[in-house]
Amino acid sequence: MLHPLQFGFRKQYSTETACCYLTEEIKSRLDGGGVVGAVFLDLRKAFDTVNHKVLINKLSQFCLHENTINGIQSYLCDRQQCVTVNNETSPLQVCSIGVPQGSILGPLLFTLYINDLPNSCNAKIIMYADDTVVYTHGDTVEEVAQKLTIEMRKVSNWLKNSCLTLNVEKTVSMFFTKSFKLQNCPKVMIEGQPIQNVEQYKYLGVSLDPNLNFKKHIKRLTNTLKFNLSTYRYIRNSLTTEASYVYLNAMILPHLRYYMTTWSQACVTTLKPLESLYKTLKIHDKKPRIYHHCKILTKHGILSFENCIRYSNLCLLFRIIHGTVAPPLKTFIPLCSEVSSRDTRTSLRGECYIRKLDSAFGRSAFSYVAMNQWNKLPTELLKCKHFNEFSRLLKRWLLLDQSCIH
Repeated sequence: MLHPLQFGFRKQYSTETACCYLTEEIKSRLDGGGVVGAVFLDLRKAFDTVNHKVLINKLSQFCLHENTINGIQSYLCDRQQCVTVNNETSPLQVCSIGVPQGSILGPLLFTLYINDLPNSCNAKIIMYADDTVVYTHGDTVEEVAQKLTIEMRKVSNWLKNSCLTLNVEKTVSMFFTKSFKLQNCPKVMIEGQPIQNVEQYKYLGVSLDPNLNFKKHIKRLTNTLKFNLSTYRYIRNSLTTEASYVYLNAMILPHLRYYMTTWSQACVTTLKPLESLYKTLKIHDKKPRIYHHCKILTKHGILSFENCIRYSNLCLLFRIIHGTVAPPLKTFIPLCSEVSSRDTRTSLRGECYIRKLDSAFGRSAFSYVAMNQWNKLPTELLKCKHFNEFSRLLKRWLLLDQSCIH
């Protein structure tokens, strides 16, 4: 029922897969040259302005049973709300619009409400609930800006028909290119009003930039980790080993692992500050700064920074191949058995088919990097069918192959 590019509130979909799909799309299109332009929409009070009549009309197009639609209509109507300020409560007022937030059904109803948004225009649209990005590709920035202006007229008409309001002041555009910085980019127009073109945009928690070098995101992540590590160093002597593990796995490692499959596409120089901070995990073992971190990694069975990236890439790739994450990502991960009609050694082993890419920019994409890492795995790992078994064997294999880095 739901559009395949709706990543919000769905099993097997996540913010990581949404961002991974967007960066894969941009890098695959820019590999041959040109410019990708994107508009990041900001809807004003999206959940609170859902029109009940429009929603019921849209639900009827999903071939739902009449009793189901009547039940949802009953669920929405005659709801009342009030406001309490300084122990003073306003009179109850009937809510004629909006879906209840904090419920299981509310987000589902909203995703069904905007499900036909991608059909309103010819540009590609990725959605995570109300976080929506509209993007297209062209030879020049002028061509892309003109395309987006035309497509945004269609999107604006859809929003009006759906009783949703676009916050034009907070809606921004960004133009992506692989090898140079664009100067004096033309404005994308929405309802006759130019929108701001930005050099950085925080999309679902990751900072995007026109060249996808992730320098700003990694700088922000580095500052967060520095603060948490300084606190960790200050309180470590007061913590038990168990409490130290809790802090490490709650305040340090999650920041590193979040979106690692996306920001790890940055160059080695950009990643260097994070790698240096990763070595300070020796705090857990109460060792001084001069103590070699490799001994700590070996003692506690912790993956090195490089292997941590490989582990994240391969775990996501395994789930893509076996269909346990968002299906759209599978378009970037062809298997040799799917491409060749003959049984070859690579197809029987379960290796990925790696297409030839034109640029180093394209070869930095998650799919290209992860598929090369996948094809180097032993057959035992490639033949695994269950994720828990694969992740356990993968970590063991990476630890055995882990060399000391000075």
